[in-house]
Amino acid sequence: MSESKQPAVTIKKWVWRALFTSTMIPLLLVETALVAVYFVSNDEIRDANLNYLQSQSSSELNLAMLREAKSLSQQLEHVQNLSRGLGAQAGELAMGDAGTGVAAREVARHASLPSGVWASQQTADNQGSGFYPALPGLEQDIPTALRMAAVDPIMRSVVSSHSAVVQSFVTMADCYVRLFPYVDLAALVPADHDCRDFSFFYLAAPEANPSRDTIWTDIYEDPAGNGWMTSAVSPFYSEQGEFLGVAGVDMTLDVIVNQVLAMELPWQGFAMLFDAEGRSLAVPRAGEQLLSLLPLEIPDANDLQEEDVIRPAQLDLNGHDVFNKLAPRILEQRRGLESVIVAGAPYKVAWERLPGNGWIMLSMVEESAVFFRTAEIGRNFQLVGMALIGGLILFYFTFFILMSWRTHHISRRLSVPLAELRERLHRIGMGAEVESAGGSGIVELDDANATAEEMYQRLRQTQKELHSSERRLLDSLEASGDSLWEMDIPERIVQIHPNLWKMLGASGHEPLAMREMDFDRLIHPEDLEQVHALRHKIITTYGESCECQYRMRAPQEEDLQQIEAMGMNEAGMADATGKAGDKLLQQRGLSADDDGEHEDGERAAPDGYC
Repeated sequence: MSESKQPAVTIKKWVWRALFTSTMIPLLLVETALVAVYFVSNDEIRDANLNYLQSQSSSELNLAMLREAKSLSQQLEHVQNLSRGLGAQAGELAMGDAGTGVAAREVARHASLPSGVWASQQTADNQGSGFYPALPGLEQDIPTALRMAAVDPIMRSVVSSHSAVVQSFVTMADCYVRLFPYVDLAALVPADHDCRDFSFFYLAAPEANPSRDTIWTDIYEDPAGNGWMTSAVSPFYSEQGEFLGVAGVDMTLDVIVNQVLAMELPWQGFAMLFDAEGRSLAVPRAGEQLLSLLPLEIPDANDLQEEDVIRPAQLDLNGHDVFNKLAPRILEQRRGLESVIVAGAPYKVAWERLPGNGWIMLSMVEESAVFFRTAEIGRNFQLVGMALIGGLILFYFTFFILMSWRTHHISRRLSVPLAELRERLHRIGMGAEVESAGGSGIVELDDANATAEEMYQRLRQTQKELHSSERRLLDSLEASGDSLWEMDIPERIVQIHPNLWKMLGASGHEPLAMREMDFDRLIHPEDLEQVHALRHKIITTYGESCECQYRMRAPQEEDLQQIEAMGMNEAGMADATGKAGDKLLQQRGLSADDDGEHEDGERAAPDGYC
C-alpha cells in the first residue's frame, strides 16, 4: 500500500516545526508542570500554615485569657480578703465594751445637726467620716458609733493597700455609716438616707446571703458621689449570730475598665468583663465601636441618691445579635473558644470564668489579624508566582525570537547551498559552463556537490566524445559523398546536410532547413505515399529502425522562392532545432546510382540531435 503524499514545506518551516516539537513543547510542558507544582505546593503550605496558626492562635488566646483572668481574679480575691478582714475588725469593734474610751478630739468632731442626723466634721488628721441618718423607728446608738471610729486606721490601710480600691466603708445594721476617705455625707445624702435600700447592703444581709459569703455587687451609682462602682461586701455578726452590719471595699468602674484595657492580648484584641448573668461590667471603647454600643452616661456627683441606682448593662450576651447563639455556652462553661461574625468579619471569642465571683472575662480578636502574617506570606508567594509566570512569558518571548533567528540561520545554511546545487544541476542539464562549488561546512551537502561536480565532468567528457564522434561522422560523410538530414517532429522542420544537394545535382546554394511540406514536394509523387506511411510509423514508435527507397529531385526556382517567402534559410537552421526530449526523425541518403535513383533510409532517433 503506497504511503500518502506529504505536503511539501520549505526548509525554514520544516526546521521551525522540528525545533518547536523537539524543544519548545517539552520545555513548555516542563515549565508549566513546575509552575503548577509551585502553586499547588504554595496552597498546601499556606493551608498548613493556616491550620497551624489556627491551633496556635487558639492555644495562645486561651493562655492569654487564662493569664489575664488569673491576674484579675487574684486582684479581686485580694480585695475580697480586704473586705473580710475589714468586716472581722468591724465586728470586734461593734461587740466591744461599751465603756471603751474614745478620744476627746474624736468626740468633738462629731455632732448632731438640725436635720436630725449625727455626722462628723473633717479634720486635718485624715480621719474617716461618720453619718447617722435620722430614720423613724431607729434609735441612734452614739456610743457604738463613736467606738466605730477606731476602724478608720484599718480602712485607711485597706485603701492604701491596693491601687484598685478607691474607698472602704462599714455600715451598721441601724444604718450608721463609717466611710474612708472623708466625705461630707451630711451635705451629700438626704437626712433620711436608708442604706438598707442599696445593693451594697441588702445583697450581703442575711435574707440574700444566708451563707455569709463575701459578695460582689452589681455596678451601681455611689451615693457618695464617686460615680459607677462595684463593691466587695462582707457581713459581720456577733458571737451570738446577730447581724451587725456589712464592711465593704469599693472599686470604681473606671478602675475595672482600666484593668481590662491594661490586659495584654495578642493580635490587637480587647477584653470585656461580664457578671455571672452575662451583663457587661466593663466594655472598652474598641468593644463599644465594634458592637455598636451606646456609651453610658457619667453620673452627676451633685445629684442626691435616695435609692439604689443600678448601672444598666451596655451589653447583654443573651440579647445581642452577635452573642445570642453563643451565650448559653459562655454562661455554662468555665472557659471556651468560638468564632462569631461581626459586620461580616470573623472574630475569635475566648472566655474564662473567674472563680471568686463568677464573673466572665471575654476577649475578641479579629481572625484577619491572627492570620495577617500568613496571609502576607501567601501574598508574597503569590507575587513570586506571578513574577515567575511573567518571567516565563518573557523567557519564551525571547526564546521565540532567538529560535526564529536561529531557524532562519539554519534554513539559509541549508537552502542556499541547495539552491546553488539546483542551479548548477540546471546549468549542467542545459549544457552550460559550471564553476566548482565551495565547501558549505555540511558533509552531506558537500558530498552532493562533489557528486554533481563528478557528474558534470563526466557529462563534459561524454559531450566532448560525442562532438568528436559527430565530427568524425561528418568528415566521413564529406569524404564518402553520402548525405544526412534530420527532422524536428514537433516543429515539422527538416535540417539537411549540403551533400544531399550535391547528390541531387543542385547548385549548392539551396537552404539547409525547410518545412516538411516543402521537403515532401521534392519526393517523387509515386513514392510519397510510402514515405508518409513510413514516417507515421517512425513517429508513433520508438527504438525501431526502418528502411525504404524513394526518389527525390533537386529544388527548382519556384521551390526556392516559396521557401524563401516562408523565411526558411540557413539562419533558420539553428532556430529549427528541437528541444531536449523532442522526437527526431533522422534520414541518411546514399550515393546516386546509374539510373538516377537514390537509395535512402529512415530511422527513429533518440531524444536530442545526433
